[in-house]
Amino acid sequence: MLSVLHEPYDKRMYHKLAKSLVSAGYRVTYICPVSDNVSPKRDFGVEFIVYGYRKGWIHRLRSIFRIVRLGWNLNSDLYIAPEPESWLSALVLKIFRRGKVVFDMHEHNPNKMAQFFPSFLHKTVEWITTKVMRLMARFTDLIILTRSSFDDIWKGLSTPRITVINTNHLQPVCKDIPEELIKEYGVRNTIIHEGVFGTIRGSYQLLEAVAIAVKKVPDLCCIILGEYVYGSEEEYRKSIRERGLQNNIHLLGVVPFEEVPKYIRVSKIGLIVFQPGYLNHTLAMPHKLFDYMREEIPVIVPDFAIEVSRIVKESKCGLCVDVSDPQAIADAIVYLLTHPEESEEMGKNGRKAIETRYNWQREEGVLLEGIKRALYESLDRN
Repeated sequence: MLSVLHEPYDKRMYHKLAKSLVSAGYRVTYICPVSDNVSPKRDFGVEFIVYGYRKGWIHRLRSIFRIVRLGWNLNSDLYIAPEPESWLSALVLKIFRRGKVVFDMHEHNPNKMAQFFPSFLHKTVEWITTKVMRLMARFTDLIILTRSSFDDIWKGLSTPRITVINTNHLQPVCKDIPEELIKEYGVRNTIIHEGVFGTIRGSYQLLEAVAIAVKKVPDLCCIILGEYVYGSEEEYRKSIRERGLQNNIHLLGVVPFEEVPKYIRVSKIGLIVFQPGYLNHTLAMPHKLFDYMREEIPVIVPDFAIEVSRIVKESKCGLCVDVSDPQAIADAIVYLLTHPEESEEMGKNGRKAIETRYNWQREEGVLLEGIKRALYESLDRN
């Protein structure tokens, strides 16, 4: 496994793909960046080869060559890459060292690439990126999609494709909640946002929504887990203080992977407030949705997000609202908190959907079958 941006214990790359492959009997080496220069130990049978991480395009481009160098003597049978840069590294290794290549597509890369350029160039950059990726796909043995809506990019190509959704491992609802968490959050009307946060993820819309909602739910508390990536965290904290919401919005930062369910379970609502205007948000399929559903709490999600809103509507596990409107978010929060029986039913519906459809045990089977075919079957390229 090769990565430019995903660090050692990444939720999908390590906790899902790597662990599933090891359990199926594969020997897995993960070449990935670290930001603290601390090399992780061999864990769950996964061998790590790491290199220093720095932000910026220069680092990303240099990483292409660093990955090739680090992977040169591994003589792997298969390379899995989740970004265009690591994908290019994998193709170079395939050409010179043999082996098969798998691209694990996490986001709409052409649209993501366009965001780094002025708006008048977006369509041109998307077109060029799509053409380059389709060319790379012709030399790739398998493309894994994290959502079916990504398939449009690849239509007309013979490269095999499978869809492996970013669901979670099926496990019981978390019951091991520390007493301090219960005392701090369990006795309040607590809601939660998990994952990378910031301006384009609705940070200020949520702040305004909380300011509105506390007028009807005075003990409201919003837990925010994860890094504040988009925009200035300091400015956001300043805004919280200026609105007098220090007791209502708690930025807790990153917590260990295994601790996250405890924070979700002690909460009453799970939030996804991606803002419109970004194709990756429209086509989003975030981990957090399934985290919330697994822990049996109702969700509030963007009504424009195609995949997310479909799952929520089909499962009847929450509310789809205009998340660009703080009043709409606040109304949804207040409604769910003041209708506990309906909220409980939504939470149970979400849990049922996880048990019957949206779980990693099910997706793992699709993954392993696709990997097996890429490795052992002769694929018709026509």
